[in-house]
Order: sequence, then C-alpha cells, then structure tokens
Amino acid sequence: ALPICRDVAFYVTVITAYLLGVGTFRRAELSWKNDALNGFFAPIVAGGLILSDFLTFKDPAARWIPALILSFCWAIINGVGSEVTGNLVFVVTGAFTRLSNMIVDRISRTAGRKKIQKDGIMMALSVIFGFFVGALWSVFLDQKVPQLKSCGAFGMMGVIYGTLFLWLDREELGAWWNRKDGALCDVDEYEGICE
Repeated sequence: ALPICRDVAFYVTVITAYLLGVGTFRRAELSWKNDALNGFFAPIVAGGLILSDFLTFKDPAARWIPALILSFCWAIINGVGSEVTGNLVFVVTGAFTRLSNMIVDRISRTAGRKKIQKDGIMMALSVIFGFFVGALWSVFLDQKVPQLKSCGAFGMMGVIYGTLFLWLDREELGAWWNRKDGALCDVDEYEGICE
C-alpha cells in the first residue's frame, strides 16, 4: 500500500505544481501585462529547467523535486504560449486543423471561397515547421550526443525559452538594438538595421 500512496502523492503534487505555475503566471499577467511580463519569467523558467537537470545529474534516482520544478516551469511556458503568443508550442494538431480549415474554406463554395489570411497561414506553418525541426533536431542529437538525455536537455530548453521570453519583451526591456539617439526607430520589412 505504501508504494501506491507514494505514487499517488507524486502525481498529485506534480499536478499541484502545474496549477501553482498557471496561477503564478495568471497573477503576474493580471498585474504586469505591459511591463515585461515574459522578461520576468525568463530567468525563472531558465533557472528552473537548469536546476532540474542539475538535481537529476547530482542524484539520478531523484525524481520528485525535479518533476515538481519541471511541472511549474511548463505551466509558465504554456501560459506565455497561450496568453502572450496565442499559441501552444506543443499543439501541432491544432496548427494542422487551422491549416486544413483554411484550405477547405478557400476551395469550398459553401464556405464562400474565403481568402487565406497571410498571418493565419504563417502562424500555422511556423508551428508545424517548428515541430518537425524540433523532432529532427532531437533525433540528430540523440544519435550524436546521447548523453544529453541523461543530463542537460532541460537546461538547454530553459536557456532557449528564457531567450525567447526576453525576445518577446524586447521593446519593454529597452530594445537597444532598435534605438537610435535614444528613441525606438522603425525597422524595415526585412528587419534591417536602423539608419
């Protein structure tokens, strides 16, 4: 009976950690919506994922604390994805559904042969492309550097997500690369350097 109780406690605490992460993100979003919200979470997510790898590397049998940290961090990542970018990073099926609906609406008389919106198709295609690039990259790394599975993978993801969060808040954080004489300058359609 003791192992079953321990397993139940493990899953309940992992779910609780996820809910705590969702609540933390939501509370921060309500308070700081326009004040570098993602930049605030960048070090938390990066640090949490790195810490999870460190704890697992230090004691490979440890699973509880690293799982709680991962659960909390993934809740924040999903919060940023759904509330800030309007997309969840792991939901490739939704992107395929949106893409399929756009195509059907374009060729269907019943739907009025709607024009495909560039923003909508680019979002769907970028999610699909990102998914396949990520999957191929994972296979490549698994073949070339298999030891990453045992330590370091979550830390790398933490650094990547932290960087992406900072990029999302680049204007709120100063956007020094988009400034000329202290003011934000317009970047052309090719994202050229300010002139």
